[in-house]
Amino acid sequence: MHTRNMPTSLMKLLAVSAFASVLLAVGCQSTEEKPKDWFEGGPMQMANADTMQMTARVLATKGRTEQAGFLLNRMIAEFPDHLGTYTEGAEVLLIEGRVTEAIKWLDRGLARFPNQPILVNNRGMCHLLAADIPAATRDFETAYAADPADADYVSNLALVKALAGDEAEATQLWNRVVPPSDVESNITLSRSARAKFKAANQ
Repeated sequence: MHTRNMPTSLMKLLAVSAFASVLLAVGCQSTEEKPKDWFEGGPMQMANADTMQMTARVLATKGRTEQAGFLLNRMIAEFPDHLGTYTEGAEVLLIEGRVTEAIKWLDRGLARFPNQPILVNNRGMCHLLAADIPAATRDFETAYAADPADADYVSNLALVKALAGDEAEATQLWNRVVPPSDVESNITLSRSARAKFKAANQ
């Protein structure tokens, strides 16, 4: 399956919630005062999981995915219990269009963090990009069950329900998180994309 089979409009819809939960997960910082870093005159610090993750993200966004991948392989060896090792690794693979490998990378994370909703949600997005609606639905339902108040999980479940043809359920879910005008727009986009997903699975 190739993501180019999906219309641009749907890709934009997917991109809105694709990894927003990841950014929230890694963006939280402690309120404790941190020691000065090297740039502020503090001692040179060893690279930690957070700094390596941020470096990998910067490298990937600049197109230096090979270097980012090397850094992520180092992270999985040195920081296998860091959630960002798996979320960031999957994102780098997606930038390269390697959806199947991104799913496997998230599977590794879920082996260490069973049913972790961020990882499950992101794997669902990967399944959706691979046009595998049943697998995406299972993952989005699992993430939603873990936190039914999370707007990203609600939106993603609504999207996959709409793509599967369950517009009533999709409408009910989307009405919880977006204005009515956006609900109608999302339903219309999903309806037009449905045939593309069917064709991708033939």
